[in-house]
Amino acid sequence: MKNTNINRRRFIQLSALAGGALTVGCIPTSDGKEQAINLASLSDEAGFPLNQFIKITEDGTITLFTHRPEMGQGTFQSMPMILAEELEVNINTVKIEQSIADRDLYGSQMVVGSRSVQSEYHKLRKMGAAAREMLVQAAAQQWGVDAKTCFAKNAQVFHKDSENKIAYGALVQAASKLSAPQNPYLKPVSEFKVIGQPIDRQDIPLKTNGEAIFGLDMQVEGMLHASVERSPVFLGKIKSFNEAEVLKMPGVKAVVKTKRNVWGHEREGVAVVAETYWQAYKGRKALKVKWDNQDLEKNSTESLFEAYKEDAKKTGDSLHKDGNVAPIFEKAENIVEATYEMPYQSHVPMEPMNAIVHVEKDRVRYWGATQNPNGVRSQLMRQFDMPAEKVGINYTFMGGGFGRRSQTDMVEEAADISKQVNAPVKVIWTREDDQTQGPFRASQINTLRGVLGENGEIAALEHKIVAQEIRNQTGDDMTAGRQLMGGVNTDYQIPNFSVKGVLQKNYVPISYWRAVYHSTNPFAHESFIDELAHKAGKDPLDFRLSMVKRHPKFEPALKLVAEKANWYEKAKAGTAKGVAICERSGGYFAMVCEVKQEGEKIRPIKITTAIDLGICINPDTVKAQTEGSIVMGLTAAYAGLTIKNGAIVEQNFNTYPLLRYHECPEIETHIIPSADDPAGAGETGLPTVAPALANAIFNLTGERIRRLPLDKMNIIAG
Repeated sequence: MKNTNINRRRFIQLSALAGGALTVGCIPTSDGKEQAINLASLSDEAGFPLNQFIKITEDGTITLFTHRPEMGQGTFQSMPMILAEELEVNINTVKIEQSIADRDLYGSQMVVGSRSVQSEYHKLRKMGAAAREMLVQAAAQQWGVDAKTCFAKNAQVFHKDSENKIAYGALVQAASKLSAPQNPYLKPVSEFKVIGQPIDRQDIPLKTNGEAIFGLDMQVEGMLHASVERSPVFLGKIKSFNEAEVLKMPGVKAVVKTKRNVWGHEREGVAVVAETYWQAYKGRKALKVKWDNQDLEKNSTESLFEAYKEDAKKTGDSLHKDGNVAPIFEKAENIVEATYEMPYQSHVPMEPMNAIVHVEKDRVRYWGATQNPNGVRSQLMRQFDMPAEKVGINYTFMGGGFGRRSQTDMVEEAADISKQVNAPVKVIWTREDDQTQGPFRASQINTLRGVLGENGEIAALEHKIVAQEIRNQTGDDMTAGRQLMGGVNTDYQIPNFSVKGVLQKNYVPISYWRAVYHSTNPFAHESFIDELAHKAGKDPLDFRLSMVKRHPKFEPALKLVAEKANWYEKAKAGTAKGVAICERSGGYFAMVCEVKQEGEKIRPIKITTAIDLGICINPDTVKAQTEGSIVMGLTAAYAGLTIKNGAIVEQNFNTYPLLRYHECPEIETHIIPSADDPAGAGETGLPTVAPALANAIFNLTGERIRRLPLDKMNIIAG
């Protein structure tokens, strides 16, 4: 960290944040490096922010600010735990609050890709350590001793050579006048007392007693409600609607056309704006909209997959290459081939999409649940040509996100309506809106072929992915990007290995979904590895071990899961086990799924996992995240979206069933101890679910599962 100069405008902004006190921050610069900035001014009753993450008042109250939105993944507690470790305070005595949305202060605040902890770990430790050293220095100056003879513990500073001690609260005024240390001392992992402990999360009581505020709970003075009718065929254009008739309904204030952009596609709708949500919803139901669906009603799941299969015949773009597969396949006589199919999936957060926006002449304000507060601000700045300081972002807890709330289309829509009616407007999506409007997880097919060597090892493997790509849904560029190969295991020691992609573009919108392409590709890749293992006459787990020998993460995870799942024991009658491995967000995961025959049905009865994700901040949170990922992975294996007449068929949970409590298998998670930097935990458990389940079903029945969802095959009890 270093001191730096700032301009007058930034000085005023940061002084306001600090409440008049010195602010010291580990502020990311445009080139990604970190720098500290010092601002000196008079104190006030708001306390003394030692940096943008920590505030301590003279009465000893410590507030730790978490700058990543909370959607159930645990950042509300895990981020402050990292700060508290270096600050030397008991996390249970500290107030945890959500920070403001400010890219200049915090850098990216988006929660996506399980990046929160791994990207902020070192920065947060430095902030806690810097604040600790400032407090120690303030105490040393007060006592007239060398700071090296002092130490911090339990929110107090002690002098080693006397009985002197002083609480942080009594030191903050003096500490706030010091310069931040350039390179604060960081504790060795062996001395951690907070990190690694199963500390209860402070947000859980709030979410169980009704105190927590979600986007749906937000109310704004003078607010109107809007419900929006949109074409079920995604790109449908409005031809006409019965505005005059709906305007006569009780409480209805306006009926307006609106639009939002979804990855380059403009989506139109008709919004009914009323005094209450129920009035707006009833008005929407009375709408008679005529749509121009541009001949898209001819599309169906079958027609889309036929196009995928036809394109699978193309060579494709090279995404990864080891050795040269071509000569191996040219000479081989016994090529193993398989094709796997996966459907579109909905995000289905329990809290449907919602947003409140108030567009005024000289400012715009937002209230709601978002994974991307800075992105919301950027969207509104672009939409209304407003400077950042004129766009207020108020974000809440989220009732689930899974990638859907990283998008800003619902904010754009609410803002457009607010601008037209000159009032704050709250837009609420129905469950049917969430289910049928998307954007969704991409559907795709994967074609694989492999050749075994004389000793049963894989001599050559080719994996081809045919799918839409999130960041390339419009325009003429038909080149497949590396994002398409997410979850294809390139750590296997295969001498000749090729991954290719064939880019699809169609009218169905897709976006980030929990684990993204890691949620699809491993089903194909790990199922095919199993097929090759059986073709070679080898144990599937040993087959994998032979290809990850000496891998520092995969090998220990596989060995541990084999031990904990009793892999090598003879299966009980009517049961079987399947295995799969995957890396996601730096976390390495091995899973064994055990299934049981129950009459004509098969169901998973136990899932055992081993995970290496570096140092674990809170093991309880990691286990909860793993269990949640597995449950979502099972739901995606059981259910999927289909298209008929250009529109989504499954409109609610009666036709798109989520996993129910009685259907959930026993889940056992084993975390491998590590002192390495932390990896992401929020998605790592999901990619292996479908392949481990499918491989177990094969070991039980001899039937190879190559198409999801399983409910369409009447296999899994529901």
